[in-house]
Amino acid sequence: MIARSLPKKNILRNAASLDAVFTSGKKLSSSSCSLYYLKADSDKDFRVAFSVGKKTHSLAVNRNKIKRLMRESFRLNIEQYDIVSCDLVFVFFGQDIPSYEEVENSIKSLLLSLSKTIES
Repeated sequence: MIARSLPKKNILRNAASLDAVFTSGKKLSSSSCSLYYLKADSDKDFRVAFSVGKKTHSLAVNRNKIKRLMRESFRLNIEQYDIVSCDLVFVFFGQDIPSYEEVENSIKSLLLSLSKTIES
């Protein structure tokens, strides 16, 4: 059976690491998402977290749905980009509940921008 989720080693959970990404990391934005990233010195794999604001989406059901869409889009598209040793935080700031295609387009554009930024 094939694993259909992100491996646990690729999930960013530590509060200190999340704070470091927001305080000393850089930011990229698309139409409905932002990406905060912090390049690490070591050759470890990427770690990622997803966030949806409680002010824009007050119901937990909606926040969880959007995070599921973001995780799935990221999981399916990360193989196309060469991203290693980065801590990533995707923040959704749109007002409406998006379709999968909208989320996927935002995630793809952010990953493309990130891979170009890292290469240069």
